[in-house]
Amino acid sequence: MFKLSVATLVLSAAISTVYANDDLAQLKAQLKAQQAQIDALVAASEKQTTGVSALNNTTLGGYGEAHYYNFENADQQYDAYRFVLFLGHKFSDKVRLQSELEVEHALIRDNPTGTTNLGEVELEQMFIEWNYFGQQNLSVGQIILPIGFLNETHEPETFYGTKRNPVETNLIPTTWWEGAIKANGLISGVEGLSYNALVSTGLKTNDGNIRSGRQKGARASAEDLAYTIGINYRGIKGLDTGIAYQLQKDITQAKGVNNEATLIEAHIGYQWQNFSTRALYAKWDIDNLATAKAEQEGYYLEAAYKPIDSLGVFARFSAWDNDAADVVDSKKEQWNYGVNYYLTSRVVFKLDIQDQSLPTVGLDEDGFSLGVGYSF
Repeated sequence: MFKLSVATLVLSAAISTVYANDDLAQLKAQLKAQQAQIDALVAASEKQTTGVSALNNTTLGGYGEAHYYNFENADQQYDAYRFVLFLGHKFSDKVRLQSELEVEHALIRDNPTGTTNLGEVELEQMFIEWNYFGQQNLSVGQIILPIGFLNETHEPETFYGTKRNPVETNLIPTTWWEGAIKANGLISGVEGLSYNALVSTGLKTNDGNIRSGRQKGARASAEDLAYTIGINYRGIKGLDTGIAYQLQKDITQAKGVNNEATLIEAHIGYQWQNFSTRALYAKWDIDNLATAKAEQEGYYLEAAYKPIDSLGVFARFSAWDNDAADVVDSKKEQWNYGVNYYLTSRVVFKLDIQDQSLPTVGLDEDGFSLGVGYSF
């Protein structure tokens, strides 16, 4: 009887041990599965945090404008002129991406004769900016050249008139961008003094047409690069002034040819209380060019007054000549008067009255235009 009891106890202990081992194995399996779930949740959380961080460092902006034209000697038109998106990203406190994609004239399509492209899609900016020391920066990529008032800053609410003024449009020519390496920053010792220095692709034109010579970074010829330097001073409240100089050894981009081109530009703007003024002068000289475009120059003067924050009125006189080397008078003159009405600081309606004086009689485009624009 005693032996049977002992055997029973031993058997019971063995069975209990087996069950305990089974329970322990199950517990370990459950803990392992729970740890896997925790690891997955941590990984997902880290991935989500990384995504949120990237989104926080990415900025989206843009601007747009639409115009209506009613001029003599020209068709009345409505034009969805520009739709632009900015995309920026901060990789670190010192490294940033800036980009700008633009659609002009609503669509890209040949006209019924197949000879004219109505619209454009353009990558105006795409560059990496590196703040390598203090207030000194180095940028590489597709860059807008820092010349004049409007080339870098041309959102609709930042200027008067429906269209950009004809001098900067035809001579600088805004908007002008190139593949470039750019150094810029503040100059120590003088508050508000800054510099720009660029090596870039240049224009490509055989006849001296400055505006159509822009290559826009589309498989741009780089046989002869352009060199641009500029100085700007904004050390006095309300004052914005600067000069720029560009040299391109051969504007035709042809080997063994010496059509050296130089651009000189100077501008000054001043705002005092509700009054503001702007003046700009630009001149091109192109060597060994046997056309009237060997010399081109122009200037404008503008005055504006804002009696209230939501309303501004302006008057501007422009004179320019893209064929100044010709003995025949080819200078164009234009007066613009108008009103900017701001629904907010970033949304504007425009009325622009235009009075032209062209060298060819009967071609003056006198009349008015209306515009609406925004930026964000």
